[in-house]
Amino acid sequence: MHRHRSGAWAVAILAAGLVTGAPGWAQEAGYPRKPIAFVVPNEAGSALDSLGRPLAELMQKELGQPIMIVNKPGGAGTIGLREVQGARPDGYTIGISATAHYAKLVGLVPFDHHDLTILGIPAAGVPTVMVPAGRPWKTVAELVDHARSRPGELKVATTSRGGYWWLATKSLEKHAGLKLNVLAQPGGGAMVVTQVAGGHVDFGVAGLAESRAQVQAGNVRILAVFGQRRVAGYEQIPPLSEAGYTIEMLGVTVLLAPRDLPKPVHDALARAYAAAVKSPVFDKTMRDLGSTPLGLAGDEAFKYLDEQAGAMRPILADAGLLK
Repeated sequence: MHRHRSGAWAVAILAAGLVTGAPGWAQEAGYPRKPIAFVVPNEAGSALDSLGRPLAELMQKELGQPIMIVNKPGGAGTIGLREVQGARPDGYTIGISATAHYAKLVGLVPFDHHDLTILGIPAAGVPTVMVPAGRPWKTVAELVDHARSRPGELKVATTSRGGYWWLATKSLEKHAGLKLNVLAQPGGGAMVVTQVAGGHVDFGVAGLAESRAQVQAGNVRILAVFGQRRVAGYEQIPPLSEAGYTIEMLGVTVLLAPRDLPKPVHDALARAYAAAVKSPVFDKTMRDLGSTPLGLAGDEAFKYLDEQAGAMRPILADAGLLK
Protein backbone atom coordinates (compact mmCIF):
# COMPACT_ATOMS: atom_id res chain seq x y z
CA MET A 1 0.00 0.00 0.00
CA HIS A 2 2.81 2.36 0.91
CA ARG A 3 4.69 1.53 -2.28
CA HIS A 4 1.54 2.21 -4.30
CA ARG A 5 1.12 5.66 -2.76
CA SER A 6 4.79 6.45 -3.42
CA GLY A 7 4.45 5.43 -7.06
CA ALA A 8 1.31 7.48 -7.45
CA TRP A 9 3.02 10.46 -5.85
CA ALA A 10 5.99 10.15 -8.20
CA VAL A 11 3.67 10.02 -11.22
CA ALA A 12 1.82 13.08 -9.92
CA ILE A 13 5.08 15.01 -9.54
CA LEU A 14 6.17 14.05 -13.08
CA ALA A 15 2.81 15.04 -14.51
CA ALA A 16 2.89 18.34 -12.66
CA GLY A 17 6.38 19.03 -13.96
CA LEU A 18 5.27 18.43 -17.53
CA VAL A 19 2.20 20.60 -17.21
CA THR A 20 4.14 23.48 -15.66
CA GLY A 21 6.60 23.54 -18.54
CA ALA A 22 9.51 21.26 -17.55
CA PRO A 23 11.92 20.50 -20.41
CA GLY A 24 10.86 17.68 -22.70
CA TRP A 25 8.23 16.77 -25.21
CA ALA A 26 5.49 18.89 -23.61
CA GLN A 27 7.42 22.10 -24.31
CA GLU A 28 8.43 21.01 -27.78
CA ALA A 29 4.88 20.02 -28.64
CA GLY A 30 3.86 23.64 -27.99
CA TYR A 31 6.45 24.99 -30.42
CA PRO A 32 6.66 27.78 -31.39
CA ARG A 33 5.88 29.92 -28.36
CA LYS A 34 7.84 33.03 -29.39
CA PRO A 35 9.23 34.72 -32.53
CA ILE A 36 11.76 32.82 -34.66
CA ALA A 37 14.99 34.37 -35.96
CA PHE A 38 15.56 33.76 -39.67
CA VAL A 39 19.22 34.40 -40.52
CA VAL A 40 20.02 35.65 -44.03
CA PRO A 41 23.80 35.57 -44.66
CA ASN A 42 23.74 38.50 -47.09
CA GLU A 43 22.61 42.11 -47.08
CA ALA A 44 19.05 43.31 -47.57
CA GLY A 45 18.17 43.30 -51.26
CA SER A 46 20.47 40.39 -52.09
CA ALA A 47 19.18 37.30 -53.90
CA LEU A 48 19.00 35.29 -50.67
CA ASP A 49 17.24 38.13 -48.90
CA SER A 50 14.73 38.55 -51.74
CA LEU A 51 14.00 34.82 -51.64
CA GLY A 52 14.07 34.39 -47.87
CA ARG A 53 11.58 37.12 -46.98
CA PRO A 54 8.55 35.70 -48.86
CA LEU A 55 9.45 32.20 -47.64
CA ALA A 56 9.56 33.40 -44.04
CA GLU A 57 6.28 35.28 -44.45
CA LEU A 58 4.49 32.18 -45.72
CA MET A 59 6.02 29.94 -43.03
CA GLN A 60 5.02 32.25 -40.19
CA LYS A 61 1.39 32.02 -41.28
CA GLU A 62 1.60 28.26 -40.73
CA LEU A 63 3.53 28.49 -37.45
CA GLY A 64 1.47 31.24 -35.86
CA GLN A 65 4.50 33.21 -34.65
CA PRO A 66 6.49 36.02 -36.30
CA ILE A 67 9.63 35.04 -38.20
CA MET A 68 12.12 37.87 -37.94
CA ILE A 69 14.69 38.40 -40.71
CA VAL A 70 18.23 38.91 -39.36
CA ASN A 71 20.77 39.94 -42.02
CA LYS A 72 24.32 38.72 -41.25
CA PRO A 73 26.42 39.48 -44.35
CA GLY A 74 30.08 38.68 -44.79
CA GLY A 75 32.58 35.86 -45.16
CA ALA A 76 31.12 34.60 -48.46
CA GLY A 77 27.89 33.88 -46.61
CA THR A 78 29.56 31.97 -43.79
CA ILE A 79 29.03 34.47 -40.95
CA GLY A 80 25.30 33.83 -41.10
CA LEU A 81 25.89 30.13 -41.73
CA ARG A 82 27.99 29.86 -38.55
CA GLU A 83 25.28 31.70 -36.65
CA VAL A 84 22.73 29.02 -37.52
CA GLN A 85 25.08 26.07 -37.07
CA GLY A 86 26.13 27.26 -33.61
CA ALA A 87 22.64 28.16 -32.35
CA ARG A 88 20.68 26.15 -29.79
CA PRO A 89 18.71 23.38 -31.53
CA ASP A 90 15.38 24.62 -30.23
CA GLY A 91 13.84 25.84 -33.49
CA TYR A 92 14.09 29.53 -32.65
CA THR A 93 17.04 30.12 -35.00
CA ILE A 94 16.75 28.98 -38.60
CA GLY A 95 18.28 30.40 -41.74
CA ILE A 96 18.99 30.26 -45.42
CA SER A 97 22.27 29.63 -47.20
CA ALA A 98 23.82 29.21 -50.63
CA THR A 99 27.14 27.81 -49.39
CA ALA A 100 26.22 25.18 -46.78
CA HIS A 101 27.18 22.29 -49.07
CA TYR A 102 30.55 23.59 -50.26
CA ALA A 103 31.92 26.17 -47.78
CA LYS A 104 33.88 23.36 -46.10
CA LEU A 105 35.45 22.42 -49.44
CA VAL A 106 37.05 25.86 -49.68
CA GLY A 107 38.13 25.93 -46.03
CA LEU A 108 35.72 28.65 -44.93
CA VAL A 109 34.04 26.53 -42.23
CA PRO A 110 34.81 23.14 -40.63
CA PHE A 111 31.33 21.72 -41.33
CA ASP A 112 28.93 21.08 -44.20
CA HIS A 113 25.25 20.27 -44.77
CA HIS A 114 25.64 16.93 -43.01
CA ASP A 115 26.29 18.85 -39.78
CA LEU A 116 23.05 20.83 -40.06
CA THR A 117 19.33 20.15 -40.24
CA ILE A 118 18.33 20.60 -43.87
CA LEU A 119 14.67 21.58 -43.99
CA GLY A 120 14.60 21.94 -47.75
CA ILE A 121 15.80 23.54 -50.96
CA PRO A 122 13.10 26.05 -51.91
CA ALA A 123 14.64 27.49 -55.08
CA ALA A 124 17.76 28.25 -57.06
CA GLY A 125 18.94 31.51 -58.57
CA VAL A 126 20.41 32.06 -62.03
CA PRO A 127 23.45 34.33 -62.48
CA THR A 128 23.49 36.93 -65.22
CA VAL A 129 25.95 39.09 -67.09
CA MET A 130 24.91 42.72 -66.66
CA VAL A 131 26.35 46.05 -67.76
CA PRO A 132 25.68 49.68 -66.82
CA ALA A 133 23.06 51.21 -69.10
CA GLY A 134 25.62 53.72 -70.38
CA ARG A 135 28.03 51.07 -71.71
CA PRO A 136 27.83 50.36 -75.46
CA TRP A 137 27.69 46.54 -75.46
CA LYS A 138 24.37 44.97 -76.38
CA THR A 139 25.51 41.32 -76.46
CA VAL A 140 27.94 39.07 -74.60
CA ALA A 141 29.89 38.61 -77.86
CA GLU A 142 30.50 42.38 -78.05
CA LEU A 143 31.56 42.48 -74.40
CA VAL A 144 33.91 39.51 -74.79
CA ASP A 145 35.53 41.00 -77.94
CA HIS A 146 36.13 44.26 -76.09
CA ALA A 147 37.57 42.46 -73.05
CA ARG A 148 39.91 40.36 -75.20
CA SER A 149 41.34 43.47 -76.81
CA ARG A 150 42.10 44.96 -73.39
CA PRO A 151 43.38 42.12 -71.15
CA GLY A 152 43.19 42.93 -67.45
CA GLU A 153 41.49 46.29 -67.99
CA LEU A 154 37.77 45.58 -67.74
CA LYS A 155 36.44 45.77 -64.20
CA VAL A 156 33.85 43.16 -63.26
CA ALA A 157 31.99 43.27 -59.95
CA THR A 158 30.89 40.04 -58.36
CA THR A 159 30.26 38.59 -54.92
CA SER A 160 32.88 37.67 -52.34
CA ARG A 161 35.63 35.21 -53.22
CA GLY A 162 34.26 31.68 -53.17
CA GLY A 163 30.63 32.77 -53.51
CA TYR A 164 28.42 31.39 -56.28
CA TRP A 165 28.47 34.46 -58.46
CA TRP A 166 32.26 34.81 -57.99
CA LEU A 167 32.64 31.23 -59.22
CA ALA A 168 30.35 32.00 -62.16
CA THR A 169 32.56 35.00 -63.02
CA LYS A 170 35.73 32.93 -62.90
CA SER A 171 34.09 30.23 -65.05
CA LEU A 172 33.14 32.83 -67.68
CA GLU A 173 36.66 34.27 -67.58
CA LYS A 174 38.11 30.80 -68.20
CA HIS A 175 35.66 29.64 -70.87
CA ALA A 176 35.88 32.89 -72.83
CA GLY A 177 39.66 33.08 -72.53
CA LEU A 178 39.60 36.47 -70.81
CA LYS A 179 41.78 38.27 -68.31
CA LEU A 180 39.54 40.45 -66.13
CA ASN A 181 39.98 42.76 -63.17
CA VAL A 182 37.64 40.88 -60.82
CA LEU A 183 36.36 43.07 -57.98
CA ALA A 184 34.85 40.84 -55.29
CA GLN A 185 32.32 42.72 -53.17
CA PRO A 186 32.15 42.10 -49.40
CA GLY A 187 28.52 41.01 -49.56
CA GLY A 188 26.01 39.50 -51.98
CA GLY A 189 24.56 40.38 -55.35
CA ALA A 190 22.87 43.59 -54.20
CA MET A 191 26.30 45.17 -53.78
CA VAL A 192 27.27 43.99 -57.25
CA VAL A 193 24.17 45.57 -58.77
CA THR A 194 24.90 48.84 -56.97
CA GLN A 195 28.38 48.94 -58.51
CA VAL A 196 27.00 48.22 -61.98
CA ALA A 197 24.09 50.67 -61.72
CA GLY A 198 26.48 53.42 -60.62
CA GLY A 199 28.80 52.80 -63.56
CA HIS A 200 31.72 52.06 -61.22
CA VAL A 201 32.56 48.86 -63.14
CA ASP A 202 32.33 47.74 -66.75
CA PHE A 203 30.05 44.81 -66.00
CA GLY A 204 28.87 42.56 -63.22
CA VAL A 205 27.81 39.00 -62.51
CA ALA A 206 24.87 38.60 -60.13
CA GLY A 207 21.37 37.17 -60.07
CA LEU A 208 18.11 38.17 -61.67
CA ALA A 209 16.43 38.61 -58.28
CA GLU A 210 18.67 41.38 -57.00
CA SER A 211 19.02 43.17 -60.35
CA ARG A 212 15.32 43.46 -61.12
CA ALA A 213 14.72 46.93 -59.64
CA GLN A 214 17.73 48.54 -61.32
CA VAL A 215 16.83 46.93 -64.65
CA GLN A 216 13.31 48.33 -64.39
CA ALA A 217 14.78 51.74 -63.49
CA GLY A 218 16.83 51.68 -66.67
CA ASN A 219 20.21 51.74 -64.89
CA VAL A 220 21.29 48.19 -65.70
CA ARG A 221 21.07 46.09 -68.88
CA ILE A 222 21.28 42.29 -68.70
CA LEU A 223 23.10 40.71 -71.62
CA ALA A 224 22.64 37.01 -70.80
CA VAL A 225 21.75 34.43 -68.20
CA PHE A 226 24.10 31.55 -67.45
CA GLY A 227 23.14 28.12 -68.76
CA GLN A 228 21.48 26.79 -71.89
CA ARG A 229 17.86 27.80 -71.32
CA ARG A 230 15.91 31.02 -71.15
CA VAL A 231 14.31 31.79 -67.81
CA ALA A 232 10.51 31.77 -67.57
CA GLY A 233 9.27 35.34 -67.42
CA TYR A 234 12.58 36.64 -68.80
CA GLU A 235 12.52 34.97 -72.19
CA GLN A 236 13.91 38.12 -73.83
CA ILE A 237 17.30 37.47 -72.19
CA PRO A 238 19.42 34.95 -74.13
CA PRO A 239 21.37 32.18 -72.37
CA LEU A 240 25.17 32.24 -72.49
CA SER A 241 25.11 29.11 -74.63
CA GLU A 242 23.86 31.21 -77.55
CA ALA A 243 27.14 33.12 -77.36
CA GLY A 244 29.03 29.82 -77.36
CA TYR A 245 29.65 29.40 -73.62
CA THR A 246 27.93 26.51 -71.88
CA ILE A 247 28.33 27.28 -68.18
CA GLU A 248 25.73 25.76 -65.88
CA MET A 249 25.69 27.57 -62.54
CA LEU A 250 22.66 27.65 -60.26
CA GLY A 251 22.76 29.41 -56.91
CA VAL A 252 21.20 26.72 -54.72
CA THR A 253 19.22 28.05 -51.75
CA VAL A 254 18.99 25.89 -48.63
CA LEU A 255 16.64 26.34 -45.66
CA LEU A 256 18.45 25.04 -42.60
CA ALA A 257 18.56 24.84 -38.81
CA PRO A 258 21.01 23.55 -36.19
CA ARG A 259 21.57 19.83 -36.02
CA ASP A 260 19.61 17.61 -33.60
CA LEU A 261 16.32 19.48 -33.59
CA PRO A 262 13.71 17.74 -31.39
CA LYS A 263 11.31 15.80 -33.61
CA PRO A 264 8.21 17.89 -32.79
CA VAL A 265 10.14 21.07 -33.67
CA HIS A 266 11.56 19.57 -36.86
CA ASP A 267 8.14 18.34 -37.91
CA ALA A 268 6.51 21.72 -37.27
CA LEU A 269 9.15 23.52 -39.36
CA ALA A 270 8.97 20.88 -42.09
CA ARG A 271 5.19 21.25 -42.31
CA ALA A 272 5.46 25.04 -42.50
CA TYR A 273 8.14 24.80 -45.20
CA ALA A 274 6.10 22.30 -47.24
CA ALA A 275 3.03 24.51 -47.09
CA ALA A 276 5.06 27.57 -48.10
CA VAL A 277 6.77 26.07 -51.15
CA LYS A 278 3.52 24.49 -52.38
CA SER A 279 1.79 27.85 -52.24
CA PRO A 280 0.92 29.46 -55.61
CA VAL A 281 2.07 32.73 -54.05
CA PHE A 282 5.57 31.35 -53.49
CA ASP A 283 5.77 29.89 -56.98
CA LYS A 284 4.73 33.18 -58.58
CA THR A 285 7.09 35.20 -56.37
CA MET A 286 10.06 33.01 -57.29
CA ARG A 287 9.30 33.17 -61.00
CA ASP A 288 8.85 36.95 -60.83
CA LEU A 289 12.31 37.12 -59.25
CA GLY A 290 13.79 34.93 -61.96
CA SER A 291 14.48 32.10 -59.50
CA THR A 292 13.74 28.46 -60.27
CA PRO A 293 11.31 26.94 -57.72
CA LEU A 294 12.54 23.51 -56.53
CA GLY A 295 10.67 22.73 -53.31
CA LEU A 296 12.94 19.80 -52.40
CA ALA A 297 12.77 18.34 -48.88
CA GLY A 298 14.03 15.45 -46.78
CA ASP A 299 16.31 12.82 -48.33
CA GLU A 300 15.74 14.30 -51.77
CA ALA A 301 17.22 17.61 -50.61
CA PHE A 302 20.25 15.90 -49.04
CA LYS A 303 20.89 13.90 -52.22
CA TYR A 304 20.66 17.06 -54.31
CA LEU A 305 23.19 18.84 -52.07
CA ASP A 306 25.58 15.88 -52.22
CA GLU A 307 25.35 15.99 -56.02
CA GLN A 308 25.90 19.75 -56.10
CA ALA A 309 28.92 19.48 -53.80
CA GLY A 310 30.40 16.88 -56.16
CA ALA A 311 29.79 19.12 -59.16
CA MET A 312 31.42 22.05 -57.38
CA ARG A 313 34.72 20.22 -56.78
CA PRO A 314 36.18 20.68 -60.30
CA ILE A 315 34.98 24.29 -60.43
CA LEU A 316 36.64 25.04 -57.11
CA ALA A 317 39.77 23.18 -58.16
CA ASP A 318 39.99 25.25 -61.37
CA ALA A 319 39.66 28.41 -59.29
CA GLY A 320 42.44 27.21 -56.97
CA LEU A 321 40.09 27.17 -53.97
CA LEU A 322 39.64 23.48 -53.23
CA LYS A 323 41.18 22.60 -49.89
